[in-house]
This record gives sequence, C-alpha cells and structure tokens, in this order.
Amino acid sequence: MSVGCYPASMEDKCQVFIVGDSLFAETLSQMLVSSGTVVTVGAASSLEEVLPLLETVHPDVVIVADTSDTEQVNFAPLLASHPDLPVIRADLNHDYVQIITSQRVGARRSDLLAAIAALPKRK
Repeated sequence: MSVGCYPASMEDKCQVFIVGDSLFAETLSQMLVSSGTVVTVGAASSLEEVLPLLETVHPDVVIVADTSDTEQVNFAPLLASHPDLPVIRADLNHDYVQIITSQRVGARRSDLLAAIAALPKRK
C-alpha cells in the first residue's frame, strides 16, 4: 500500500502535515524538507488539534511523530473526517513506520482482490 506522494518535478513537492510536540517531530520535519521533495504545510502538537486545521490546508499526508511508549493512538476521528488522507505514524521507539488509511474498497470481487494484493507482506 503506497501513500502516492511522488512528485513528478521539484515544483510538485509532497505536502505533509506534521503532528507531534517533540524534538523528534521537529527533526523529522527538517529531515523531510531537506530532501527537496517535501514541503511542510502545517504542524500541530496533537491529533485533536489537526481536524480544525485541515479545513484550511490540504496535505497529501499527515505524519504523526510518536514518542510515547503506548501503542494506543486514536486515529478514528481523523480517518472518519478525511477517509482519503493517508496517515503515517513514525515511532521513535520502534524501527518502523505505520501507514494508516481508511480507504474504501468497492464491493466487487475484483476490488477486494486488488486491495488484498496491494497489502504489504507480513513478516
């Protein structure tokens, strides 16, 4: 499953919204912007602050820079209000990122099979 944020040219930079109130979030934002293919269009310290801000900015992806030890993060309000917006959870305490989406799949057999085929392989 891909986020689909690959600019065709440098003018078409991927627009990201960063969520987090830590040095990790700030460093992650700077690292992404320095790549030259990403521009930060907004930032919030928590997921609760994101929803009203998404009324005025329209990022390609929301990146949650997580530094907590807990696995419990409630993405439901964000996914319910913006079902086509991918969310990436970058976790400082683990060596992976998690792509979260509420993309709807058609009810046809071929749609379901295509969605299953697009899933990443489990380890």
